[in-house]
Order: sequence, then structure tokens, then C-alpha cells
Amino acid sequence: MVARPRVTGATSVGRAISALFSTEYEIFAETDPDHPLAHVSYLAKRDEIVIQKDDERWQTRSSAFGPMVVNYNSIDYHIYEKITGRFAILRGEDMIAAGECRFRSVTLPEYPAELEEFLGRLALGLLIRTLFWELAF
Repeated sequence: MVARPRVTGATSVGRAISALFSTEYEIFAETDPDHPLAHVSYLAKRDEIVIQKDDERWQTRSSAFGPMVVNYNSIDYHIYEKITGRFAILRGEDMIAAGECRFRSVTLPEYPAELEEFLGRLALGLLIRTLFWELAF
């Protein structure tokens, strides 16, 4: 899978600047780089990550002092983050994945195989969110 920022602009410089500050990414299969499989975006005003694949849509809910929450397959997943960039994803009381978000990279070393596609897209959303806030300030 390959993720690229969704960019607009008439000139190559305009597209490059747009890509630098993009909060919308498209995910492509490496074998078909012309047709996006999914879209991942970050809505800064509401501090929400939106993942869309065909007719399915998942959106995180943020709270001022609690974790982000996303409902996937009728199950709530809670995303706890630290200032260091480390995060954990919990289903109820059970931690199902833990990773680290850095500038332009995310590591998610262990996770359930059945959630690989969804967690990959969610990790991309966390990366977009991190990039936005690091570039904004």
C-alpha cells in the first residue's frame, strides 16, 4: 500500500506546497497507482480522523481530557496518546496495539492480523494529525 497526499495546484511548486500541508491522503495499491482504495483525512477544527473506504466511513471522536474513540465493526477502540508520541489502542481493558508516532513515520509493531488494514489507516491518520500540529506551531 502507498499513501499520497491529495493535492491541488496548477504549478509543481503549488502542488509541492499543498502536499507539505495536506491533511487529506489517498491510499493506493502498489499495482494500481491510479485508483485510490481509501481516503484518510484529519479535521483539525474538531480534532478528528476520518477514514473512508467505498461506502464505509469511520471517524474518531475526541474529548478534551480523555482518549480518542473510534467505532469499528460495532466495537469501540480507545486511543491513548502521550506527548512523547507513543500511543496505545485499547478494546475495553485489553491493549490490542501500541506504537509510536514520529515526524513522517509511525511504528506499530504488533497488532491483531484481522485489524491490519484498519489499524494501518488509523496510524496514517495519527501521522497526519502529528504532522499538522508540528507544522502549525
